[in-house]
Amino acid sequence: MPVRKRKLTTEQVLEARLRFASGEREWGKLSRDYGVSRGVIKSAVMGETFKELPMPPKRALHDRPFPYG
Repeated sequence: MPVRKRKLTTEQVLEARLRFASGEREWGKLSRDYGVSRGVIKSAVMGETFKELPMPPKRALHDRPFPYG
């Protein structure tokens, strides 16, 4: 089944970035959840697109769950 093409909203990009920061690393699942290609979601999550939006904070301690570390 082909992936449906549509634009990501600000809220979707921020949510996807938080999901990635909390450990969800499957580009295929993220792309299906948001209805875009893997390249589109990866570019948005990694900050190559939507550069004006904040990135999630870096985890200071690896043994604490995001966002408390």
